[in-house]
Amino acid sequence: MARQWLGMLRETLGDSYLVTESHNFALLARNDARLYSRLLASCEHARRTILETLPNVARDEGYGKHVVLAFADAESYYDYVSDFYPEEGDFAPSGGIFLDQGYGHFAICLAYGSDHERVIAHELNHNLLRHLPLPLWLNEGITQVMEDLVVGSSYFITDHHMVRRHRAYWTREMIDAFWSGDSFFSPDEGQALSYHLAQVLFRNFMSDYPKQVSPVLNAAHYADAGDAAFRQFCGVSLGDRVRQFLGEGNWEPTRSYSEID
Repeated sequence: MARQWLGMLRETLGDSYLVTESHNFALLARNDARLYSRLLASCEHARRTILETLPNVARDEGYGKHVVLAFADAESYYDYVSDFYPEEGDFAPSGGIFLDQGYGHFAICLAYGSDHERVIAHELNHNLLRHLPLPLWLNEGITQVMEDLVVGSSYFITDHHMVRRHRAYWTREMIDAFWSGDSFFSPDEGQALSYHLAQVLFRNFMSDYPKQVSPVLNAAHYADAGDAAFRQFCGVSLGDRVRQFLGEGNWEPTRSYSEID
């Protein structure tokens, strides 16, 4: 069925595209042997690294091979992913997206930069964690860390300037949007700060409680932003973890949250 699906999509996109496969992936990409060989090699490397690093958390299950759509231009990319978002409006530029509906798969846009290995690692990690009801902040925190691990480099920086930006931005109201996941879609600097704060919290968590990472990831639920899992396995609240970085304040989750669609 996946092959039929990709074959129909290839016919729509034209002869410049090709469907090819590796042991664990089915890829639709531009008909360029060097390109699709490199993309498939990156996919297989990312899969091995994630499964080996998170053996009791990441799960390589689904309908069949992992499906990857590599669009050559932004127009085709957004034309495809827009069908998964019923609301009209503009999309922020992105290099890739995991589409967690039906046969979960991810699309990448080759027109945005050349760091495709990083994009593949990021979206594949979302794919391999899709069975867990993770709060968005925790999902994005671990995914950014795994992305760095897969590619062997990192853009992550936390300096005095970044700390000042965080402490000027986050309030009681805004931290609630962080726990719910809404701040990750903020039109202002809140989106970038949300991704950065998620990574700060997860990196600090790994450093302080390395043996509790797997239990917390397996138990965390978006309904309370993962607070119960942290209290159970680490003996601390999410508010405690945020105070470690932002200083004193009422940073606790305060309500029952819904899953981000």
